[in-house]
Amino acid sequence: MPPVITLTTDFGLADPFVGIMKGVILNILPSARLVDVTHQIEPQNILQAALVLKAAHAYFPKNTVHLVVVDPGVGGERRPIAVKTGTAVFVAPDNGILTSVLCRRAQAYELTNKKYFLKNPSSTFHGRDIFAPASAWIARGTPLSKLGRKITDPETLELARPVLKQGIISGEVIYIDRFGNLTTNITQDLLNSTLPQADSFSVKLGGKQVSGLVSSYSRCKRGTLGCLINSWDHLEIFRREGSAAEMLKARVGQKVTVVKVKSKK
Repeated sequence: MPPVITLTTDFGLADPFVGIMKGVILNILPSARLVDVTHQIEPQNILQAALVLKAAHAYFPKNTVHLVVVDPGVGGERRPIAVKTGTAVFVAPDNGILTSVLCRRAQAYELTNKKYFLKNPSSTFHGRDIFAPASAWIARGTPLSKLGRKITDPETLELARPVLKQGIISGEVIYIDRFGNLTTNITQDLLNSTLPQADSFSVKLGGKQVSGLVSSYSRCKRGTLGCLINSWDHLEIFRREGSAAEMLKARVGQKVTVVKVKSKK
């Protein structure tokens, strides 16, 4: 199968930046299959990009190269890196964007060999001059050891973790999609392990209480709020055929609490 390279950026599609990176890749590897994950990451939002990458990368073929460019530190001291796991390679700025794919078996390299960059890299477009060509050479089969030196200290993000206290899970909103659905950092595994005897859950955000879990969006009446476990296996607050974010005036980082509810016998 032809090599697969995915692209995730905050570049949007109004400017030529994404197309230029694809041109660079295809000059080096004409057989590459290029897949756009998204180019609508909020500008400079490293956490959002990390979450999107976490949700998406596992669904691609083994040995896919994932190119991720959300780079507020472009031209500064941050390193360009590549990280190899057991299933894929990730190419990105070293700003914590690869936090979700770092594991014990991951091998990280700083990209230093200019042979695999475009000539005279600019200080403002490393996506074109460093990350795109490096991704293409890696997809062609070039060992990471030829692109640079191994490192043991890639940057990571401090991700907020839910807290369980006196039967209440306290978490927060970590992602808001274009439909206004609110993904929290409370996972299905956490709910199952910490509140196993609950018949249902009461979810609270911004002073608004939402009834327990439903199995799908269609289980709620139009315009009403509900909760479900989404495709990321996280607790999500939604408004059927509307925006929960607008209705609740929600934001990333806002506190969410979950309390178990037992049926009366």
